[in-house]
Amino acid sequence: MAVRLFVASACAFPAIGARADEDNPNAQQLAPIVVRAEKQPAPEQRTPIAMSVYGPSFIDNVGVSDIKSLASMAPDLNYAQVQTVVPVLTIRGISSRDTTEIGDPSVVVVTDGSSNNRPYALSGTLYDLDHISVLRGPQGTLYGRNAVGGIVDIVTAKPTTRFEGSASVDLGNYATRNLEAMINVPVNDVLQFRVAAISRRHDGYLNNAPQADGDDENTRSGRLTVALRPASHLRMLFTAQQTTLKGVGPVSLDIPYIYDANGDLSHAKPPFPADPRTFTYATPQSLSIDDTVARWSVAYDFPGVELSYTGSYDNLTWRHDGDSSTSPDAPVSYRQNEFPKTQNHEVRVSSLGDGRWSWQAGVSYFHEASSLYSANESPFDNGIYQPTLAFAYGVHTTSTAVYGQSSYWVTDKIRLTAGMRVTRDQKSRDGQYFFADSDQLPFVYTHVPQNDAGSWSKPTLHLAAEYAPTSAVMNYVRYDTGYKSGGFSSSGSYAPETLKGIEIGTKSLWNAQRVQINASVFDYDYSGQQIAQLVPFADGRVGTKIVNAGRTHIYGADADIRALVDPIGLVTLSVAWLHARFTDFIVDDGSGQNVQLAGNAPPQSPAMTIGLGLEHAWTMAAGRIIGRMNAKFQSGQHFTIYNYGDDYQKPYLTADLSATWIPSQKNVELMAYVRNVTNARVFTAAEEYTFDNSYRYAFAAPRTFGVKATYFW
Repeated sequence: MAVRLFVASACAFPAIGARADEDNPNAQQLAPIVVRAEKQPAPEQRTPIAMSVYGPSFIDNVGVSDIKSLASMAPDLNYAQVQTVVPVLTIRGISSRDTTEIGDPSVVVVTDGSSNNRPYALSGTLYDLDHISVLRGPQGTLYGRNAVGGIVDIVTAKPTTRFEGSASVDLGNYATRNLEAMINVPVNDVLQFRVAAISRRHDGYLNNAPQADGDDENTRSGRLTVALRPASHLRMLFTAQQTTLKGVGPVSLDIPYIYDANGDLSHAKPPFPADPRTFTYATPQSLSIDDTVARWSVAYDFPGVELSYTGSYDNLTWRHDGDSSTSPDAPVSYRQNEFPKTQNHEVRVSSLGDGRWSWQAGVSYFHEASSLYSANESPFDNGIYQPTLAFAYGVHTTSTAVYGQSSYWVTDKIRLTAGMRVTRDQKSRDGQYFFADSDQLPFVYTHVPQNDAGSWSKPTLHLAAEYAPTSAVMNYVRYDTGYKSGGFSSSGSYAPETLKGIEIGTKSLWNAQRVQINASVFDYDYSGQQIAQLVPFADGRVGTKIVNAGRTHIYGADADIRALVDPIGLVTLSVAWLHARFTDFIVDDGSGQNVQLAGNAPPQSPAMTIGLGLEHAWTMAAGRIIGRMNAKFQSGQHFTIYNYGDDYQKPYLTADLSATWIPSQKNVELMAYVRNVTNARVFTAAEEYTFDNSYRYAFAAPRTFGVKATYFW
């Protein structure tokens, strides 16, 4: 059983997710990585899923502090900010454009086994990580209803039996001042704890006088993790984390609509100011997030079987004041307040050992209870704002599921896997929205009660076959179905999303484990993608309507190569080719007219994405210097379903450079870095924003640079 012996030896590596070659690009071999992509530890090279794993060195080198900064360099992930402030993730052309209080993401972010349903939770900071895995394609059987496009699996660093710590200071342009510290204390073999904390601040990347500059950061977070092993067969882990984000937050450049002589709206990209990052807005903007999270897990080993329970509770407060003015002379502020409380619970039983047959089964429970009050407000009576349109809702979402997956080695080289999950979702919303019947004093309000509910249920399926002719090569084919629950808005209900996908891949090691080549091809039949539109209502208001795209056909190929090349060092190359098109999608074009969008590309579906990384170490008497370069090229893409000229992002190239000096026999590292060396203007939003009759654009970070000093003990 050569294959299983390879698996067992790789699982023995203690640093899960860490690559030895990350900190030593002149190493002799690529180090194995152990992941839990299938909820059981296995080497990445023996996991039949197209995936990318980013270890601590990459995360530190490119300055990954949140999902947005990860997507700026990760070739398999796209990031957008719908309506400027709400984050949306896309993998292989699949994303959710429904960011209302009822909507769910189509790419799930999982942190230590627990997910958060609200997209703005993606603004949370990342630090003291073991690794991040991006799993491409539907993962619904093991991870649940919303994993239609894939998973971003975040694994935080856990307590170890070694006393260690670190502290770092990062100073850069835009008045960047980042502080980070960690200490790991092993009390004994039974009890260990780890404390990590971070403070990140920088001034705004925009110039928005006389208002405060946007795209700033003011984040503080702390995390305590306690590991307890009172017996050899019993393991417990408890985590508590508190995070606050303050400041102005993301800000958009709004350019007033342009109309032709017939009064028709132009869909061409409007003229930009000479400096697109310098503009003003009418009302003060701000962002405030307060997030308290508790996570826990307990595992008990019986002979040949592990029983585990994982749970979490997340209490999040999200407040945002945005500018919704059509002009500085007519100020309108949109003030959003949401208070979701989320629970995750999963009980799982799985086989232990390396026999021919392995299996796992579980039940899961997800519940979110949220209240919100959001209002479009205009000033009167000496600048005091009064609501002209407001929403006051209570929202409840419950998802229960049962799942199972089993694998069997038919021979020493062939393994078959089958799995199924059955999910039931329930959603309800009660409350009201109300709006002023005129913009003249005194306001007279019309109240519209809301009492909506819905339930959906769907099985998802996973089938896979693997063929491993040697311990260094594994080929696979897998078939998966995906499901994301339906919902409702003020303009009606909408159906679930479903996906049927097939993927064929290969993973291999060559040249005495100095070259790793992973590649896959895939074909997806995607039905009912949930798309949010801003459309005019009969009473003259503008509202959000959620519609289902009829069908979308997506296919493509991707490859990831890592190689230790003399005399260069470590070389990484990622190439992704994607063809994604609506094949049937009749939708309102925003003016009350239905149009057929067949042939259009879904939002953020670039045809080509290429990532390149180079690392080299110079050894000298005074220590080592490690130079790194990471670059990402992406072909053109659209940000909306209409594929207009005004929502187009042209091809771009970004690159990060860094050099780290590690003195001999010193517990110090000094790093100098430049990020987005090309100073490329990359959009995170490009859309026609009907609420304030403008073309709306938001931007990724400009060129930044700085120095970072880290002390270890």
